Amino acid sequence: MLAFFILIRNFFHVIRILFKQEEQKALMIMVGALFLIGTVFYHNVEQFSILDAFYFSVMTIATVGYGDLVPQTAFGKLFSIVYVMLGVGVLSAVIVNVNMALKQYHREKKKEQK
Repeated sequence: MLAFFILIRNFFHVIRILFKQEEQKALMIMVGALFLIGTVFYHNVEQFSILDAFYFSVMTIATVGYGDLVPQTAFGKLFSIVYVMLGVGVLSAVIVNVNMALKQYHREKKKEQK
């Protein structure tokens, strides 16, 4: 049980480091905006339910692509091409920032141990 609490404490420490970065704040706004844009688009154009549209937006940006939902219209397919290209770029930047925060966390932890 103690290990779980240590893990949670370390997780929140990394999150604090992460959100001190102005770039990360902007990226998270961009991710939220992309999910919102995708959800609204797929709901209105492809007639997906709100939940399905959000699910499809997340699966598309994460490049999972289960294939259970697919755009049926030509406009939906073209939008998806652009959407995934933008989404992968933004999500990659988020992953890079998380990696930088983890590195900083480990540097700080090593300094504390010395």
